[in-house]
Amino acid sequence: MNRFPRPRRLRDLLADRSGLSAIEFALILPFMVTLYLGGTELSHMMTVDRKVTSAASAVGDLVAQTAVVNRTEMDNIYDAAGTILNPYDPSTLTMVVSSVEVTNRGDKVLWSDALHTAPRARNSTVALPEGVRIEGTTLILAEVEYTYTPTLGSSLTEPLLLRDTFYMRPRITDEVCWDRC
Repeated sequence: MNRFPRPRRLRDLLADRSGLSAIEFALILPFMVTLYLGGTELSHMMTVDRKVTSAASAVGDLVAQTAVVNRTEMDNIYDAAGTILNPYDPSTLTMVVSSVEVTNRGDKVLWSDALHTAPRARNSTVALPEGVRIEGTTLILAEVEYTYTPTLGSSLTEPLLLRDTFYMRPRITDEVCWDRC
């Protein structure tokens, strides 16, 4: 006995719906896989972006809690910020921490330190947002950048630069000094 009888007429062939769901599945599968992988990649990128924000906040906050910061303390702060990015690779993480004096003649860098990039030049000017400017005070400016390379679509898209900036007021003194005051 034949398990798959042949339709006798064209009308019977057009009325046969036995393989319709398999065809629909084959048509929609590429779209669904792309949607799933894109959603996964987007969630990874958003997680890294939140970690970059947390790292910038932590760096600025830790520096603002001291009166005097030195090389050893800054290395420890950079290490702590790098661990925030776990399990993502911190090798493309760059950080710049600067103490900025706010004056009516412009905002000037008192000192700056950096990881994986160049620090700001001493006495260079910085454009601070109006909302954080209080003349006669100093600010800790923490800038963090991370180059995010997509895990799944690295051959389809370029790496993305995620960045965040935090402005913190010194907590213990009026100015955080580098190495000694």
